[in-house]
Amino acid sequence: MASVIVRGKAAATVSPDRAELTLEVSHVAPDAAAALANVAERSQTLVAMLTSHGIGRTEWATEGVHVGEEHEWKNQRHVLVGYRASTAVSVTVRDVDKVGVLINEGVTGAKASVRHLEWMVDRDNPMHTTLMTAAARDAKARAFAYAEALGLRLGEVELISETPISAGPPPGPQYAMAMAESMSSAPPEVAVSGGLIELTSRVHVRFSLIN
Repeated sequence: MASVIVRGKAAATVSPDRAELTLEVSHVAPDAAAALANVAERSQTLVAMLTSHGIGRTEWATEGVHVGEEHEWKNQRHVLVGYRASTAVSVTVRDVDKVGVLINEGVTGAKASVRHLEWMVDRDNPMHTTLMTAAARDAKARAFAYAEALGLRLGEVELISETPISAGPPPGPQYAMAMAESMSSAPPEVAVSGGLIELTSRVHVRFSLIN
């Protein structure tokens, strides 16, 4: 029996649900204890700043504490110039309007640097389901157009997958069911684009063709 494999796609831009922000503090001092003391004090300033903006303890985490020798290349050799201590705080910011304020206060108040900033859309955002539905409809419309152009009729769905489908023999019902389940649980692709996030959903579908 003949079949046709099509790819359906849908995309939309949405406002982010949250931001993932990482602020780092680092300091070089003649000895390790002094470097660590400086970083400890500034990290406490960061935590106090987060607390003042209503960000709870469960919404931020410390990304390790590092202390080690700091070298510079001088006179054709590495020279020990002191010890560098560093730590970073990774914050989930639900009120995205506060991101700019947190960066400003973190940089000015704790002399922190911004290591990472990413805008995110939650998995349970209803736009994910909307795009999955639109992608499936797009796939069906494409398959119908191909079938009609070839003088055939569109049959039943043989396989649904979020990854490309090879042009092999139709899988058994159990395999097809597993692929359909994968489609419903995996999130669409997410790409950051300025102040908006572009969500893209792709689905590959194999339909049977009837003479």
